[in-house]
Amino acid sequence: MQTLNPYLTPILDEIDQFLNSSPLTNEYQIIKHLQDNKVAPFECFSLANTKDLFSAHFLCMHGLYHLKKQYCCEQNFELMIESVRIQRTAINEPRLSNSELPTALEAIDPLESYYLNSTHYFETQEDQINDMLKSFWQKYIAQDHKKEALETLSLPSNADAKMVKAQYLHLAQKHHPDKGGCAEAFSKIRQAKTVLDKLF
Repeated sequence: MQTLNPYLTPILDEIDQFLNSSPLTNEYQIIKHLQDNKVAPFECFSLANTKDLFSAHFLCMHGLYHLKKQYCCEQNFELMIESVRIQRTAINEPRLSNSELPTALEAIDPLESYYLNSTHYFETQEDQINDMLKSFWQKYIAQDHKKEALETLSLPSNADAKMVKAQYLHLAQKHHPDKGGCAEAFSKIRQAKTVLDKLF
């Protein structure tokens, strides 16, 4: 079985050092730092190549989620990993042990599970990577239009997929041209639903 273990310790050490000086950063800056410091295998990646871009991205996230677990065990830092922001903050008070944590906090993060499974690094094919990139950009573009789409459907910013579907059905029934509604309003409602479907 292939493993990322030979790479992991130097990657974790380098990211940890980088976060000491840049606790608020992003994935691109971390990857660039790893490349500039010739940390294996980052120094071999050409980010213009789709497969290399995926490999750099996966290894960076793999390392970040390992660090997140390490910081949690050591109870010294909290690591927030978001699509455009990585932030490390000091923990001022010791955390509860796992047995004392509320069950809501014990939910498994699907992204964490994905990036901690090194099988994805070795077995993801280029056509799958292209599909993921396409999906990512669709979601990224949809994010720009999320606020407008929610306003069109008269929904709050914390609306979920179930709320979107229910409100869409209600408004579509009300504004459908076959039921005497406005075709333009109905079209806007459908477009808003399409945007939000890409996010949910």
